[in-house]
Amino acid sequence: MSEFRKFACPRCLGAGKVFECEKQVASKGSCCPSGTLHDNCPGQRISCHACNGTGLRGYGAPPLLQD
Repeated sequence: MSEFRKFACPRCLGAGKVFECEKQVASKGSCCPSGTLHDNCPGQRISCHACNGTGLRGYGAPPLLQD
């Protein structure tokens, strides 16, 4: 395992962005399969929430503090 892979975010694999499409979630992956783009697909690449867009493991958004 390379040094980078040890620290890469498991959700985006170090890219810092993920492709999200509500139709893909609703259709259990049959719409907009990973790595493909369709003209009529409403999905988009957004900043990864798991690493806060850094691409690194452990850099997620801090938890919300409750008063």
